[in-house]
Amino acid sequence: MRLLEREKHRTLLRSLIHDSLSGRGRVLLVEGVVASGRTALLREAVETAEQAGMLAMRASCSPMEKDLPGSTLSQLLLSVPAHGGPAEHTAPDYHKFCRQTLRLAAEAPLVVAVDDIHYADPESARCLLYLARRLGAARVLLAVTSRRDDDLSQSPFAAELPGDPRVHRVGVEPLTETGTALLLEERLGALADAPGLAAESHRISGGNLRLLDALADDCRRGGAGRDHATEQGYGAAVVDLLRRWESAVLRITQVLAVLGERGTPGRVARLAGLDREGGTGTVKRVTAMMTAAGLLRDGRFPHPAGRAAVLGTLTGAERALLNQRAAELLHSLGEPAQAVACHLTEARQRVAPWAVPVLVEAAEQDLLADRNRRAALCLELAYESCDDPTDRAAVLAKLADAKWQRNPSAAARYLTPLVAAAQTGNLGHDRLPGLVRQLLWHGRHGDATAVLGRLRDAASSEGALADEARNLDSWLMFSHPQLARRGAHQPAVRTPFGGLPPGRDVAALSGNDPWLALAASLCGLLVSGRTGGRTDWLERSLRNLRPRGNTPWAHEAASLALLGLLELDLPDVVLERCAVLSAPDDPERAPTWYALLESLRAEALLRRGDLTGALRAARETLTVLPAHGWGVTAGFPLGTLVTAAVRSGALEEAERYLAFSPPEVMFQNRYGLYYLHARGHYHLSTQRAYAGLADFLACGDLVQALGLEAAAPVPWRTSAAQAWLRLGNDDRARRLVREQLACSDAAGGSGRGRALRMLAAVSSPERRPQLLLEAVELFEECGDQYEQAQVLADLGYAYSALGDSRRARTALRRARHLALSCGAAPLCEELLASRETPDAPVPRRDDTRRLTESERRVAHLAVLGYTNREIAAKLYITPSTVEQHLTKVYRKLDVKRRRDLPADLGTATLRRQPRQAQRPSASRSAS
Repeated sequence: MRLLEREKHRTLLRSLIHDSLSGRGRVLLVEGVVASGRTALLREAVETAEQAGMLAMRASCSPMEKDLPGSTLSQLLLSVPAHGGPAEHTAPDYHKFCRQTLRLAAEAPLVVAVDDIHYADPESARCLLYLARRLGAARVLLAVTSRRDDDLSQSPFAAELPGDPRVHRVGVEPLTETGTALLLEERLGALADAPGLAAESHRISGGNLRLLDALADDCRRGGAGRDHATEQGYGAAVVDLLRRWESAVLRITQVLAVLGERGTPGRVARLAGLDREGGTGTVKRVTAMMTAAGLLRDGRFPHPAGRAAVLGTLTGAERALLNQRAAELLHSLGEPAQAVACHLTEARQRVAPWAVPVLVEAAEQDLLADRNRRAALCLELAYESCDDPTDRAAVLAKLADAKWQRNPSAAARYLTPLVAAAQTGNLGHDRLPGLVRQLLWHGRHGDATAVLGRLRDAASSEGALADEARNLDSWLMFSHPQLARRGAHQPAVRTPFGGLPPGRDVAALSGNDPWLALAASLCGLLVSGRTGGRTDWLERSLRNLRPRGNTPWAHEAASLALLGLLELDLPDVVLERCAVLSAPDDPERAPTWYALLESLRAEALLRRGDLTGALRAARETLTVLPAHGWGVTAGFPLGTLVTAAVRSGALEEAERYLAFSPPEVMFQNRYGLYYLHARGHYHLSTQRAYAGLADFLACGDLVQALGLEAAAPVPWRTSAAQAWLRLGNDDRARRLVREQLACSDAAGGSGRGRALRMLAAVSSPERRPQLLLEAVELFEECGDQYEQAQVLADLGYAYSALGDSRRARTALRRARHLALSCGAAPLCEELLASRETPDAPVPRRDDTRRLTESERRVAHLAVLGYTNREIAAKLYITPSTVEQHLTKVYRKLDVKRRRDLPADLGTATLRRQPRQAQRPSASRSAS
């Protein structure tokens, strides 16, 4: 293997060998930091000299033989044939060694090579110095290597060498970045071409050859990614180099590894037990040595693998003790709580009383930054070390919150002691609402009732708690109404639904927990079913969330606001807000919150008719937070996933998720509605109409029991009507549809559209097209492509029954296009089996974009099958204007007739923009 960046050294070597062969003795001293290539350069010098006809005497010094007199000289003399027996002496005196060497040189040119002269025993070093001064005209090249850690110190041998022209000193520096790239190319071949590999390798090795060898091995084993260094390869090389120095260097390095970024020389000296006067200087010198050798960069470990390997040289007890002492030192110096807590948690030992508030403060800061894992470690240690019952309960409540953010199941084991603390009065009243929410999440109604009783008793005697108790009851009326006090459906803090007061923020709405107050207001709005016209207020509620570190009640309020936007048929708005609120770059920070947002995103995609996206998001939801972690709320993500799977034809996947056994208590709250409704449609899709009907009617019973008639989360009536139609009972289906149309939530949007579709199914053939066309318009406004496809399919069949083949083909063609675009495989198969469905031409998007807005609207209605006169009446223009627009459309799209128009024409344009409120027109057919 060739030496890199050593050309000037080779030139000097050839010159010195030439001089020695000419009878001018020379001395070569090669100096450099540890693992800089001194030995390799000496080896090349010996090989070059031997090729030139010189005889070689070799010795390699070792720290283990430093106290053995004459050990280096013995190696030199035993490496060549000796005359007269001087080689038998273990420690010849100066004169004998010099005479023997010069006698050998008289017979043949001689190179005397000594590696690591700084480890030579004193007697041998003095003999070699004696020889260096007496080379004269001898044909001898004395070549030695010595480690030089910094510019302030050198080996005794190097210091005593004479300063005359015979002596040549050369320094061997670590490789540059260019040399590093060349070395990696030799060792790795094509792997060395990875972007940034050479630069990163040079940064964490400083050009040190030993470290670069280890990094090359790491690359071969694990690939050439930017973070390719491992503790087993690169880290082990760091430790190996450290052990080449005295033990004090390793001790200082261990302390540096423990203190990390806060390891100043003074602190390292104190923690390493060095004397105050010279300790700081010693640390500075050692730091400079290791920086020059590439082990450190700017006084810090350049890669975590190196630091971890150095920490690995400590036993568990040594590491714990060092971290405890580091925490005490940093605390005494006034360092931040997080810096102190880091060492306390690393030690994992019971802490002194002074450390408990430090751990709690650090945990609160971590919670604000969504560092929930670190916060939990601090709180666990604080809880184990705290003796006061009140303080222990407060710490345990914070610990449950931190665990909850990662997985509610992990926080479940803390609920029993928290309930006991609440019953004994050790848990603060401000913690009781959050405890109730966690208990209900896991279906523990009995414990939740007991804690509620404690809060209400306290509220009756403490006026400050009255608002908190009423707000909690308002929240319960929507989520768990059986536990709410009657008459408590209004929140304690009334917020104007039309918008917040000027100059006020959500945080000013309550003297207690403002997010609980907001959640209570949102629940009151949802229970009343009067979400229309509240879009701005719902969106404004979401803008008050911080980027990170929101409380559980803040997450609850955000979820309720997003649910309200979904009830307003604004899935696009929900998707936009979810994208802003989520952190896809790091979902591990708060998995529970990320899963909640992903479940709402999946539901929004489902309501847009994006079945593929809904399935993907729902799977992600249940991957980040498994079903058992959702507790009683599992019905919501499971319902979304099963519904999307059924609509897309993935019945095996739906069956697999329905095999999960949710807690029975789930069927006593609103989350069970989503599950029952989805399961009912699964039964319908598998030709089990009676089972589906039973689930839909169970939804109706649960809606009535929960008091959510005004805001039923699922359209159970229209689904039950669909099941009755499957069973041939049109009268019961018609009765349910009439009830649905009379409900306030059917006044507009998707609810009314579903009701009109079912009404058309039980109406006379002549009336069906009119009802279905109105339903199509409603679903277009909502942007639900799946529901549009279903209604258009029914419309096509209705036209076909009336003998209008042209309109039937047009409607079925567009239904097929929408079914394909949203991934509704069963509906696609049904439409393909229809004799009225022709092959749809592929739309040319570049052409359709050339249409004006007016032309697009006319063409869109033409695609739906309206005549020119009907289009003119709907758009308030003349029939001749319609004909002119269609002529331009045909020319721009290069088609000759209506049936050739693209099926998706105008869909995106006609989707509804966010609206405040819509009331049905008096002229609508079902009014």
